[in-house]
Amino acid sequence: MPENKKLSSEELAKLREQLKRDAATIRSEEASTAQNTAEGEDSLEEAKKDTKVITVQIAEDRMSATVRLGFPAADEKYTVPEVIGALRANRVVLGIKSEAIMEMINLGHYEEDVVVAEGKESEPGTEGYYEFALDMDERKEPDIREDGSVDYTSMNRLCNVAEGDKIAMYYPAVQGKAGFDVCGAEKVPKPMKDLPQLRGKYIRYDEETREYFATIAGKISHSNNNIEILSVHEINDNLDLTYGTVEFYGDIVINGNVEAGAVIRAGRNVTINGTVASGKIFAGGDVVLTKGAQGQSRISARGNIYAEFLEFSDVDAVGEIHANYVLNANVRSSQKVYLDGKKGYALGGYTHGLQGVEVRTIGNYTEPKSLVHAGFGEEDYLKYNALNEKEEKINNDLAKVIAEMTELLKISKERGATQQQKDRIYELNTIKDESYKTLDDIRSDKKLLAQKMAQGSNAFVEVRQDACRNTTIGIDELQLLLQREESCTRYIRRSGVIERTPAHLNG
Repeated sequence: MPENKKLSSEELAKLREQLKRDAATIRSEEASTAQNTAEGEDSLEEAKKDTKVITVQIAEDRMSATVRLGFPAADEKYTVPEVIGALRANRVVLGIKSEAIMEMINLGHYEEDVVVAEGKESEPGTEGYYEFALDMDERKEPDIREDGSVDYTSMNRLCNVAEGDKIAMYYPAVQGKAGFDVCGAEKVPKPMKDLPQLRGKYIRYDEETREYFATIAGKISHSNNNIEILSVHEINDNLDLTYGTVEFYGDIVINGNVEAGAVIRAGRNVTINGTVASGKIFAGGDVVLTKGAQGQSRISARGNIYAEFLEFSDVDAVGEIHANYVLNANVRSSQKVYLDGKKGYALGGYTHGLQGVEVRTIGNYTEPKSLVHAGFGEEDYLKYNALNEKEEKINNDLAKVIAEMTELLKISKERGATQQQKDRIYELNTIKDESYKTLDDIRSDKKLLAQKMAQGSNAFVEVRQDACRNTTIGIDELQLLLQREESCTRYIRRSGVIERTPAHLNG
């Protein structure tokens, strides 16, 4: 072995640099070899994977997902975890059906879409609701007897309740159940609401059973969330002048006749189980006359009127009018007039229905003057025109008032107003406020008339049997005097004239 030679510091520095370079070269070669080896292994693994193709498709509403498996190599086979892994990689996390995946693998369902995950729709709940033991809103129609006449005694408009009777039972709201989609999003059902408790002075609520009971006997009605029980004022006798005026805020029942001089005013319905002879009846609801009215009687109702006959009487209703026949009476309805039953005729007088009149027969062989009218009447046109004229006059007067007020206020601001001028300003301001109030009332009345005209826009008169000579048919402002008998005809307004069309006969 040669003798060690002592190296200088410069030579040592050069050797160290050379060793560093050699070491770096070796490390680089080793890293390259390892990388090539890994890439080779990855390529082999990738080659193996390329034979397994799992395609995941999510429905647009995300309520289902399908999988399509490509054909694997002869020595390859899919596994359930592989498919579930592919689903999760595509954000499918709920509703996965392992059995479906296993079946498609075992049966070899390749290159076809198979549903392997499904979401769950939310289940809707039910709103809180009341189940009423009484039909408080029932609106009965009169019975038709076998002989064709109308039984108006069946028109009982009262719904009575006895003390302690069950009124209603409450069923609380039931909330729905949440669902989900395959991507894990929750599908929340619409929240269901409970109804507030029923209110009323004469009702009792049982919290345990959620039932309501009446604490007094009387007439019961239901409006919005209120239960109202009113006593029914009943008179088991003929009503004559000795009774004077009978007034009641609820229902009135007279089990006798209403004779001359008697006056009835009811906040709700009136039932007369006798004849009205020259009596006066005013009702906030319906009027039911199981027989009828005659001898200059006056009948007015905010609801409907039902009668066997209307003779020589003045009758008006906001609702419908039903009668067997009308004889020389003045009958007006803001809806329809039905003259049905066995007779069903209008003989003489004036019969008006804003929306229409349906009648079997008008007039008879003696050819009395009978006017049957439908639609917007002449008096309505005159009223509307009067309102227009009044509105125009008030607007003109108001303009003068405002001009005078403006001038006085200008003087007051510039040099001060005298006491007389101050009094005049106060007076003009009062006139102005009253004028605006009157204008509001006029516009409200005009609006009501316009609504009325709209309701009667398709008005008609229908005669299901005969309209005799000397009968006048009116539609709006038009009138048609029949010169001969006509049968089974509906009269309508079209193009400014009254036209005849076939009646719409039942059957």
